Amino acid sequence: MLPNDLKMTMRRIIRRKPSGQVVGIILCLVGLVILFLVFWKAWSGISDFSNVLSSIWSYILTEKMELAYGVKLELTYLGIAGLIFLGSGIILFVLSRQIFYLSGQSVLLQCPYCKNHWRTSRAKGWAECPHCRQFIQPQVAKKGT
Repeated sequence: MLPNDLKMTMRRIIRRKPSGQVVGIILCLVGLVILFLVFWKAWSGISDFSNVLSSIWSYILTEKMELAYGVKLELTYLGIAGLIFLGSGIILFVLSRQIFYLSGQSVLLQCPYCKNHWRTSRAKGWAECPHCRQFIQPQVAKKGT
């Protein structure tokens, strides 16, 4: 983290990666659907309503769910898969953002050909001189405001 006085002089840029956000949202939705199916199956299968939480957990730990003809999975495994999908989707969604801080100070650059000066918000490796229109590597003449 940056100190508050340094944050005040810097500009914050947030770069989002849409593909990462879309994949993260899809993984979250798949995880939520799986968890919903597990709890829906468990809720419809319990018979003892005196202690609901222990009945749901015992049902989830013992019962199997038929996904396709001949393919059965325990509800425990489906619940773990749902949590993994949900967690990885959240992590991917959060990590698909990058935050950059750019200095708010301006820099005085000098063209090596025409020797003219101009101010810019940051030092650049390559730039076009606004005076002679040449693509150059400008020299930093002075840093500051």
